[in-house]
Amino acid sequence: MKDSRLVIGLDYGTTYTGVSFCEVSDSSSDRQHIEIVHDWPSRHGKIGTKEKVPSEVAYLKEGLRWGSDIPPHEKRHMWTKLELDNRGDGEAAKIIGELSSSPLGPRKPPVEIIADFLAQIKTHLIKNLDDKYGKELWRTLSITLVITVPAVWSDVAKYRTMQAVEKAGFNKLEFPQLSMPVLVTTEPEAAAIHTISTLRGTAQDTKLSVGDGFIVCDMGGGTVDLIAYRVSSLQPTVIEEATVGSGAQCGGSFVDRAFLQWLERRLGTEDFIKIAGCRSEEIPRTSLTKKAAKLLQDFTMEVKTGFSGTQTNYLLLPNPLSAIDDDEKRGISDGELTITAEDTRSMFEKCIFHTYELIQEQLQRARKSEVEIKYVFLVGGFSESPYMFAKIKSFVEMRDIKAIRPSYAWSAVARGAAAKGLEGGNNAILKRKSRRHYGTDCTEKFSRRTHKKVDMYCDKYTGEKRAENQMEWLIEKGQDLHASEATHAAAEILSTFWVGEERTTHWDLLSCDADVAPQRSVEESIYQVATLIVDLSDVPEEDTELETSASGRKYHTINSVVNISLQSTLDFFITVNGKKYGSLTARYE
Repeated sequence: MKDSRLVIGLDYGTTYTGVSFCEVSDSSSDRQHIEIVHDWPSRHGKIGTKEKVPSEVAYLKEGLRWGSDIPPHEKRHMWTKLELDNRGDGEAAKIIGELSSSPLGPRKPPVEIIADFLAQIKTHLIKNLDDKYGKELWRTLSITLVITVPAVWSDVAKYRTMQAVEKAGFNKLEFPQLSMPVLVTTEPEAAAIHTISTLRGTAQDTKLSVGDGFIVCDMGGGTVDLIAYRVSSLQPTVIEEATVGSGAQCGGSFVDRAFLQWLERRLGTEDFIKIAGCRSEEIPRTSLTKKAAKLLQDFTMEVKTGFSGTQTNYLLLPNPLSAIDDDEKRGISDGELTITAEDTRSMFEKCIFHTYELIQEQLQRARKSEVEIKYVFLVGGFSESPYMFAKIKSFVEMRDIKAIRPSYAWSAVARGAAAKGLEGGNNAILKRKSRRHYGTDCTEKFSRRTHKKVDMYCDKYTGEKRAENQMEWLIEKGQDLHASEATHAAAEILSTFWVGEERTTHWDLLSCDADVAPQRSVEESIYQVATLIVDLSDVPEEDTELETSASGRKYHTINSVVNISLQSTLDFFITVNGKKYGSLTARYE
């Protein structure tokens, strides 16, 4: 295995997590076999052999339990991923509320909870690597780790994700040959790379042309996320982002909630409470009674997963409802409950219409960018639903767009993460779109015509009238960011220090998600992304200027530049007169 390396892809999802790995020689990295971890611990044999594991962890008296190994009636931390982005809305808000009121003890911060979960993922991955390559051999290989994040993720959420990954043990202590920095890619980008790799050499591949647009629609258990791409070149295929991504909480788990609501209406509240312990709208997201959990599992495995739109299905009712006399009105016969095709279709309805709206939004954005969408690539576990796929396929075909679901759609992001790590210098992404505006608070020479009087102040060094609370926008929302460019923006910082004063300054990176960014930094739509702590103590005297203040006191001025790189994550470095000086720490919280 000389000159070989190991690529690991980690797809930590809202509801499920997947891990991929591949051993490769850089001289022959094409068409490598990417493996997916399948043997997850589980209380249920079939569930444990899936391509992903539930992103859940429970702190019980006997210790930590995770994934499919958590007893159904025990409260568990779930959907924690959304808390990294301060997404305290929708289902996430209800889950947080349940856990806050439960006797689980002091609630850990989201980063700590996720780190505990990912530590179990890491341990299980190491077991797979030991079994596959031997305990000693794989540890001698150079390792490339690729982490996936949502396209709509904030910079703070990306930073917190990497904190959790590091705390979980995905570091040089556990993986001594780990290449740094760890690679980060967006989930739809990974899915696009996987999809394109599966199309190579097929009839569909030959139909791809330069300029063609396609949407990646990642349909998970919690969220559905979309983004449009444009084909920039072929052989090999290179793509670029055509739109800013979008998403919503309308994934497959909402069909489960709809089933429980339907079940109460069909059985009647009194009988429903006998198995669920409460009304359907009161059922906790974080734990279920054993009977309700079994019924929901049966619904998922026997009804939801294979439903194509026409089947009538039957579910065995648990005690005491299994002893109910036949009741034609309620669809109960011999202890079984009848679920008609119309019943099941109604459970999918909200998810389908939300997804329609998201696709329509992406089509409109692509149209504004003058990109014609020819394909919609459907990935994620929810896309494997025959009914969901058929409905989306019909919706896009009415607009002369072809729907494609690649092989291994559920694990497409995890597989694409490993494929991203195999790229080496052959980057499949030409350019990306900035998700938001980025800039910094600045001051300007005061003008009565352009500035508000409330912003006027007198500079303590020069005595000049200036206007504070002004914005200098460095990157615009929707701006093209070329992957080959080392920096995408630069901002000058004119720092002033009294002689003998410590040469440390702070610089704030601000952002705005609105389509049109305001010019004053105190507007409500502007928020702080990070504070950069810049230490310029090592800048030589010849790169500073010594000046005299209006009061006769001496001070130094240093003209430095903050260089910003915005790939899948934010990176910064400082230069003075074109040379790298000083140290920089980015503080996100």
